[in-house]
Amino acid sequence: MTVNHGAQKLPGAEPGAEVVSPGLSADIMAAEVSRLMATPVVPEQSVVALRRTDSAFDVLDGLLRSGAPLPLHWRVNGDAKRREPVTALYDSVSEALREVGGAAQSFAALRSACALWRRLDAELRSGSPLPEPWQRRR
Repeated sequence: MTVNHGAQKLPGAEPGAEVVSPGLSADIMAAEVSRLMATPVVPEQSVVALRRTDSAFDVLDGLLRSGAPLPLHWRVNGDAKRREPVTALYDSVSEALREVGGAAQSFAALRSACALWRRLDAELRSGSPLPEPWQRRR
């Protein structure tokens, strides 16, 4: 049996599950985060939905921090003057997804994360620079 050290655990997989996919791309994971954020949930399902979305964002974050190619629809540039607001959006999305609590708290956190993600994604699609954690080192 060979081990694929480049494999990533798929979001929402049960703990201990052997569900991995070699070569997940940032493009696929950005689409998955968007899909999860756009999927309506009832408050009773919000704890699981928040954890699943946080897991997908973590995979995307890890890929981008390690220098993976950017999602094709992001038209980013390196204008450092515009980086601070985008980094603040990134931080806010990340913080909202890490919220811990019951159904009501998770539901509110997920709604907040959805709105923030839409703004971050729109900024990156329109040519804003990458948030600081995703900046490419030259």
